Amino acid sequence: MRADHAVDVVIAVHSPARPVERAVRSALAGSDGLVRVTVVCHDVGITTIEERLALTPEEHEHVRLLGYSDHVRSPAGPFNFGLDNTSAELFAVLGSDDVLEPGAVRAWLDVARERGSDVVLAPLRGPDGERLRNPLVRPGTGRAGRRAATPLDPVADRLAYRSAPLGLLRRATVRRLGLRFTEGLATGEDLAFSVPLWFSGARIDMVPAGPAYVVGGSAQDRVTEVVRPVADELAALDDLLVRVLRDGGLADRMRPSERRALAVKVLRIHVLGALSRRSRREDWRDGDATALRAAARAWLDLALTAVHAFARADRAALDTLVGPESVSVEPDDGVLADAFTAAAQRRAKAGRVATLLPRDLPDVLDPESTLRRYVRYRMPW
Repeated sequence: MRADHAVDVVIAVHSPARPVERAVRSALAGSDGLVRVTVVCHDVGITTIEERLALTPEEHEHVRLLGYSDHVRSPAGPFNFGLDNTSAELFAVLGSDDVLEPGAVRAWLDVARERGSDVVLAPLRGPDGERLRNPLVRPGTGRAGRRAATPLDPVADRLAYRSAPLGLLRRATVRRLGLRFTEGLATGEDLAFSVPLWFSGARIDMVPAGPAYVVGGSAQDRVTEVVRPVADELAALDDLLVRVLRDGGLADRMRPSERRALAVKVLRIHVLGALSRRSRREDWRDGDATALRAAARAWLDLALTAVHAFARADRAALDTLVGPESVSVEPDDGVLADAFTAAAQRRAKAGRVATLLPRDLPDVLDPESTLRRYVRYRMPW
């Protein structure tokens, strides 16, 4: 194993069915020998994964396998273990079902060295090769010219929408901020890692047209795709809000615009997303509706003006979720589930105007408005 690597790439694998050899070789491709890949064998034998990799003698110089066992179906533990065993100035995490385009790590490393980046965000591609516009950065980001060396802004470049810290990260920055993947969660283990990083004032760069991180689509056992009770589905958000934002003081360190941007993202993607997945009465389990109301209220409390960013259909759904400001007796969970089912159905059937335009027309100029997001998606990078 060579010791002159500049980047550590950590891959966690929990099953020999995963095509981990693709991930390993994609990280090494075009890296000019500057990458060390650490494969954390999570509750699976090292020998089993070693046989799957079938490394050449040259590849052996740049790949090591470490064993880790916690019997928890989450990548948080093995990723934290892998990061604890990094030594290079920069590191990246890579899913065992995902791949990097040739030369990706070297390209990100060049950017980090040129600009002194704490983070170089990876452009994303889906399994069919399409560019995934997440985050939805401002036009011209990363191109030659005026904005070529301008770092990303967490609000203007919508960093809150990128939950996974994919790309190149400076190890000293991550350790200074005390960032860890949250263990014990079934999903969302990366939120408490990424959100404090995006809003830390760290220098974050991205070249959207550069080599990408390609999200795999072949895995049949991704734990994040399992339908769960609302309390479990949103557990990571509750952890983020209570442990990181409130108790950890991050909310006090964030600008009002940053708290609002984060609240809008959570309400739009997670809270309304949970509602849309439950458009039939039988989709609701006991306690689901009560948990969803609590989440909607808590995140709206973080930034009360967040509602102005939403189109009419979304705003109406949020009004139903949040409910009246003060009532003497809260409806029971079954009554709430009936109301939320109807709200989900109305939202799904809403017309184009209600889906795009806000309740108050001046709010169409809101940076986070639905219409502005739609327009931005159709603009070139």
